[in-house]
Amino acid sequence: MYYTGIDLHKKTSFITTIDERGQVVKRANLKNVTNEIIKYFDDLVDDTRIVIESMSSWYWLYDLLTEKGLKVIISNPVKTKAIASAKIKNDKVDSHMLAQLLRADLIPESHVSSMDTRKLKELLRHRNRLVRDAGRMKNRIHALLMKNNLQQPCSDLFGKQGLAFLYDDIELPDYHREQLKTYLFLYEGIKTEVDHLTKRIYAMAKAHPVANLLTTIPGIGPLVAMIIVAEVEDIKRFPSYQNLSSYAGLVPSLDSSGSKERMGRITKQGSPYLRTALVESAQVIARLKNCRLNIFFRKRIIRAGYAKAITATAHKILQVVYYVWRNQAPYLEEYNGCG
Repeated sequence: MYYTGIDLHKKTSFITTIDERGQVVKRANLKNVTNEIIKYFDDLVDDTRIVIESMSSWYWLYDLLTEKGLKVIISNPVKTKAIASAKIKNDKVDSHMLAQLLRADLIPESHVSSMDTRKLKELLRHRNRLVRDAGRMKNRIHALLMKNNLQQPCSDLFGKQGLAFLYDDIELPDYHREQLKTYLFLYEGIKTEVDHLTKRIYAMAKAHPVANLLTTIPGIGPLVAMIIVAEVEDIKRFPSYQNLSSYAGLVPSLDSSGSKERMGRITKQGSPYLRTALVESAQVIARLKNCRLNIFFRKRIIRAGYAKAITATAHKILQVVYYVWRNQAPYLEEYNGCG
């Protein structure tokens, strides 16, 4: 059995293979060309286990190697660095160290989603990026108004009345009018695409049994439900809701020294997309009336203030999500007027 570590970069991959005694049997610094990488493994006589450190571009390499029947795992970069620092006394986790950690069975493995789930994640994140881009265009238009000391004529500058003002009635210098025209063109194009993606995601949520269950929970609509489905994928991965909360980064950090333990801010380690979606749901809960989650929020806000109450409510929502999904039973609200 061989053990191979791959230090993946933008243009190249440094690959090191060791045997069961930890001796290097092969290493190469290759360009990220599929034929060259496949040839590297074709030349190995024995089976090899492969580890790649998780980064934004690991997908193509993982798919390439697994399609060839090779055994590949993705390592958690934060935990891998901590183990490498303690065990190998070096902060840099390169291909050789990855291979040694794999041989010692010390790689903290990251979950690899199925292809269908990865496609759903990409769709949701694509929409999220476009929403942020639309927000940037809106901010630039607001900045143009401020530069010219102009007040918007209505509460929603990008509603029907506000857009009529921007297109027809606003008085700006020529150089600013040209900028406004560009920003409006980009905003309208992005908004059209966001609306199209939103309808597509809503249709997917309507046909998804787990998403339908999750939308019975107050504060969770079809979009947030699909984000939860994509980020969690399989509720059986998590033995308890505490494990799921840790994955979302919604558990407090712990500073332990001697006999003293101090709870700190939430770790924010795990899926930022899941955590953000739950926080948005908690903000919806803050505006709802006569439901248990809102009562929970109002009790927390008295004790800890708005920000901490929102975080605590997001954690509570995730606990409800866990049991609704695990038990395959819709959320039941004992009060009326919530949902």
